[in-house]
Amino acid sequence: MRRWSSTGDALWEFKPTSGADSILDCYALNVGRRAAWAYTYTAFPLLEIRDDRPVKVRTSPVKGAHAIAVHGDRVAFFGGHGDDSGRLVVCALTESAAEPVTYSTLVRPEGGEIGRRRVVGRGPRVYVQDAPYTDWGVWDLSG
Repeated sequence: MRRWSSTGDALWEFKPTSGADSILDCYALNVGRRAAWAYTYTAFPLLEIRDDRPVKVRTSPVKGAHAIAVHGDRVAFFGGHGDDSGRLVVCALTESAAEPVTYSTLVRPEGGEIGRRRVVGRGPRVYVQDAPYTDWGVWDLSG
């Protein structure tokens, strides 16, 4: 994982650290105003990346989410494999972990299940675009 300047210069590069030895895949990335958050495979730690300090690694019991939303001392993980595809887990952030507070299912406005979709986490929001991919829905952790 790297951060680049607008001219293509590498400004930052992830270096393996305790609890996050290497990144094989980034399942979810959320870039806010002051931090980037990465949720990576295989152990699925939550990485908090800021300019002014080392990468903070938090453990998470959530596996396979495809989007994350972050607000204050909370993080929400959306999605998963198989029966967990609509799962929404809101966690409290501690120094070393993301600890589940609530488990629920994200559904369409009329209550139906979300089918095939694209998801993006940005700040406190998860944006969901399900088939036929013409409209975006928004779920907001801050609201």
